[in-house]
Amino acid sequence: MFFMPPRPLLITSRTNPRIRRIARLRRQRERREAGVFVAEGFREVGRAMDAGLQLEELYWNPRLSGMDFEALAARFPAIASRPQAVCEVSVPVLEAMTYLDEPEGIVGVFREPRWEAAQIASRADWPDLWLVAAGTGKPGNLGAMARSAAAAGATGIIAADAEVDAFNPNAIRASTGAVFILPILRMSAQAAIDLLRGRGAAILAAAADAVESYTSADMTGPVALVIGAEDRGLPRKWLDAADRRISIPMRPGPIDSLNAATTAAVLLFEAVRQRGR
Repeated sequence: MFFMPPRPLLITSRTNPRIRRIARLRRQRERREAGVFVAEGFREVGRAMDAGLQLEELYWNPRLSGMDFEALAARFPAIASRPQAVCEVSVPVLEAMTYLDEPEGIVGVFREPRWEAAQIASRADWPDLWLVAAGTGKPGNLGAMARSAAAAGATGIIAADAEVDAFNPNAIRASTGAVFILPILRMSAQAAIDLLRGRGAAILAAAADAVESYTSADMTGPVALVIGAEDRGLPRKWLDAADRRISIPMRPGPIDSLNAATTAAVLLFEAVRQRGR
């Protein structure tokens, strides 16, 4: 028999302390201090729940979502164990909480997953295919990289000296929820280089002026594909640490480089092709 949790609290004021907290979580520092992130929309909320992430709070509006409470509880059975975390909010309140231009009527606050290098290194089943985002500053780029890395079955992403938060709403949306399941490690460039060398991974640096084509580099063993920020390219530390510098051949013309996320996808799936999976 389907269990129906108690009816949720109704919030109609934008000045409610819970709503003010959601507004503060738009700032990266606030999210990091609280250890939580905000997911908006049915796809993102559903994938966070499917990933087993801990639900802290869930806010929904029946009209915008097209669901009454019974339908919501049926779609997300996990809320049955945390009925106190569910709140119904008015349309103005929901609109004040969301980044979306056309909100779907549901916003979730989840505990952020934490990954440690030692935790990943202890697992023998990881394929040692790393994507390094060196100095990435755009949330959408990092999210798109995570989406491609997860699809390619990568070990994870190392955000080296990164200025961006993987749980920024734009990163979450661009990743289509991949950041919920893909290990993303934040560390300095030197710590990342030490980790990769300790794993015996070949460091392949993507550089627009590199002579060697990416298809000629051996990606069948442990490998790290290093992508720089679009406006600055790769820092000298990574160029010096690279075992090989590779590029994606392009037709001569005014376009001299690809989007960082596109470059990452091309290189990741070349590794997939070489590995025969």
